[in-house]
Amino acid sequence: MGVTYCSTCDAPLFADLDVAVAGGGNSALVAVIDLMKVARKVYMVSLTPLTGDEILQDKVMSSPKVEVFTEYKILRIVGESAVEAIEIESLNTGEARRLSVAGIVVEIGLLPNSKAVIDTLETNRIGEIVIDSRCRTGVAGVFACGDVTDVPFKQVIVAAGEGAKAALSAYDYIINQR
Repeated sequence: MGVTYCSTCDAPLFADLDVAVAGGGNSALVAVIDLMKVARKVYMVSLTPLTGDEILQDKVMSSPKVEVFTEYKILRIVGESAVEAIEIESLNTGEARRLSVAGIVVEIGLLPNSKAVIDTLETNRIGEIVIDSRCRTGVAGVFACGDVTDVPFKQVIVAAGEGAKAALSAYDYIINQR
């Protein structure tokens, strides 16, 4: 229908089309860079000033294909059976705009759902559970996998593979207990 959460997977769907990216951090900037290669025009819409790495910002800002709207909110996605446009509004002036797009990639950041273990397991600065190559945490017999961990590339196929590794590691741990 035109709403997606993965530019790595779905950028080719927007070849020679106009598309929007919602977000202003590294994930959104990378999505814009992915889309710049195939889309006709890329609109980046962020509630805040851009927060991603400077090198990514420079790549995005130097592209004639990209138009960036910082401190804008997305009011709604327009379309009956597929995305036809988005409506945005400036947080500073209240000015509303309609951008004709065939799709929108939502990249507003990832917050791991690790609250239940935050005081028990080691986590990094953004709350991801720190694991080793066998999905072991710092607590013996406790394994973690998927997007809640510090493994890069938050993709379903990566999480599924990590799940298999965690299960095999847990099995190995159990059968080797005395």
